[in-house]
Amino acid sequence: MSSARFHIWGILNCTPDSFSDGDPGATAEDFIRRGLKLVADGADILDVGGASSRTGTASVPAEEELARVLPVIEGLKKCCTVPISIDSFRAEVVDRALSAGAVIANDIHGLRDGGAMAAAVACHGAKVVAMHWRPEVLHGKEILEDVRELWGQSLAIARAAGIDPERVILDPGFGEGFHKTMEQNLRILQHLPELRAAFPYCELLLALSRKSFLGAVAGEPCPKNRDCLSAAAAYGAYRDGLRHFRVHNVLLTKKILQLGEAVRGAR
Repeated sequence: MSSARFHIWGILNCTPDSFSDGDPGATAEDFIRRGLKLVADGADILDVGGASSRTGTASVPAEEELARVLPVIEGLKKCCTVPISIDSFRAEVVDRALSAGAVIANDIHGLRDGGAMAAAVACHGAKVVAMHWRPEVLHGKEILEDVRELWGQSLAIARAAGIDPERVILDPGFGEGFHKTMEQNLRILQHLPELRAAFPYCELLLALSRKSFLGAVAGEPCPKNRDCLSAAAAYGAYRDGLRHFRVHNVLLTKKILQLGEAVRGAR
């Protein structure tokens, strides 16, 4: 990773149907070039995914997901030294991707799959992102309480599998696609320092790039026009102590966070 005090995760969706950057005609070579462009723009980590989590998207078989991501991971490993994360909730896909050269697993289900994901991560000595996720919108319970509870479950699973908790990165799981209301998303954003304090040995990942709730706040229906909103949210989270940011627009986010570093250094 870079020597900077923040780490930018460049989103590389190798899918035809992602909500803001899907491309039905792209090849593995196209995605490799996109990954290298993200690195040139300043990405510290490349987060490679082969199955969209967008609401209403049909499930992709594991074989197809692997066919999308493995050539890209293998190609990127030949061209650059930036760490690669595999964005998948399937233990089989993560295991194969880690064998191909990825070093981080990004699991939207937070290791809560019965133990297979944790076992795959532990076998490879990888880091893992454990996201807060429920299969439906939470009702009748405070969202911050639920985030803390499910993160606690994820960490217990990690420990049981032999994964050091310090190798677990926690993700609040922002967005409508992960069954959170506008109010719940904003409440989590408002209370990031409290969530950090509850898990002081874990890094937190801000992954809200181009999310629809940002567009709803600012009246911006086009996902690609939400990069400035995403960068603004990253800047706020940086001031709250977060250092990991998963984004589509790496260059803009890097410049904003460099400003944050300069201001912090001047203080």
